[in-house]
Amino acid sequence: MKSVLRIAVVAIIVSLSGCSTVAYYSQAVRGQASILLSRRSVDDVLAEARLPASQLQKLQLVQEVVAFARNGLGMDVGDSYSSYVDTGRDYVVWNVFAAPEFSLQMKTFCYPIAGCVSYRGYFAEEDAQALTRELQADGYDAFYGGIKAYSTLGWFDDPVLNTFLNMSDVQLAALLFHELAHKQIYLPGNTQFNESFATAVERAALEQWLAQRGEQQAFATYMKSEARRQQVLALIATTRAALQLLYESAPQQGLSERSLRKEKARLFADLRENYGVLSRDWGPGRAFGGWMASDLNNARIGTIADYNAWVPAFTRRLQAAGSFPAFFAATHTLIQLSPRELQATLNQD
Repeated sequence: MKSVLRIAVVAIIVSLSGCSTVAYYSQAVRGQASILLSRRSVDDVLAEARLPASQLQKLQLVQEVVAFARNGLGMDVGDSYSSYVDTGRDYVVWNVFAAPEFSLQMKTFCYPIAGCVSYRGYFAEEDAQALTRELQADGYDAFYGGIKAYSTLGWFDDPVLNTFLNMSDVQLAALLFHELAHKQIYLPGNTQFNESFATAVERAALEQWLAQRGEQQAFATYMKSEARRQQVLALIATTRAALQLLYESAPQQGLSERSLRKEKARLFADLRENYGVLSRDWGPGRAFGGWMASDLNNARIGTIADYNAWVPAFTRRLQAAGSFPAFFAATHTLIQLSPRELQATLNQD
């Protein structure tokens, strides 16, 4: 069946018109094919024991987490993460994000399978850099960032990547639960839904996994980190609201582009200052430290909104369902709603 699906993917790509479109999908096919053809059984890699001991321990941890997801949570994992690939780089893909200079509406990119999403992914960093520069030249706020993992949404059995193996145990488990969540449910064209759903699953699954390992302190540390993240997200949400008001009121107030840029820069400066006060005693590795030090723009603000808006709603729905299988079944029903009904339902929860 999966060989048929692969042929279908190639057929779709060949049917697309436009040199840039064909070039984009060609690099995507080459990149994905390279990963699939490089897979080796995790069992074989462990038996050979050629990797450093710390990385072998991470592979054993992956097996434990996947088994827990399958047997403890009732997730459909298939053969995901039963193979290993060394990509030879620090990130598996680089995603490009963009928004207009005076708007928070993220630019979308549409695909035959995933639908329309607010990013474009490349297997080569230089390609992501090139698109970012092109979008900036067209007047967009744009940036690109490296991604350590992604899900093929059940089309293929996703492997463990070398990019996973330098994470802490908790970070690695959280990543696996997050990516396996995408395998359970994915709504094409709705990044906010998909990432909020996967993040809610990630957090709840991690809590149960650490509890059965007797690592309550590890989960307490994780929750402390999450609480700090929520505080930062609240600051970002405040800035987002102020930017939205600025852009919407600009025509009525007759603000020039120069005035808009000045006020926009002031709002970002205020965000950094407020973050500095909030995180003063957090020590090294503080949440969003690198993000705040970056070139803040509308696209960066937009990515944060996409990934977090409905996490509380999904968390409440999971708690009400009482189990992961029941939650997944209820969510499958939920995605039958129209986009407007879905948004209204999750906004009310």
